[in-house]
Amino acid sequence: MVDIGLSLRRGELPSETTSFIGREREIDSVRTLFGAARIVTLLGPGGVGKTRIAIRSAAVLASRFRDGVRMVELA
Repeated sequence: MVDIGLSLRRGELPSETTSFIGREREIDSVRTLFGAARIVTLLGPGGVGKTRIAIRSAAVLASRFRDGVRMVELA
């Protein structure tokens, strides 16, 4: 399990109010895709966890970016 406490404070991501179990494969995929592209879009039906995966992936990737990461909701 990845400790994301520092990344959440530094990157202004929303805090997680419930535990995050599993989805390591999806987070690894997002990390790999970010190695090849500047923008990654997660697609899927509502309620499958796209936002949770995006927030967790951003927290894991925050150390790659000097100014951290931010979440911007476009809805």
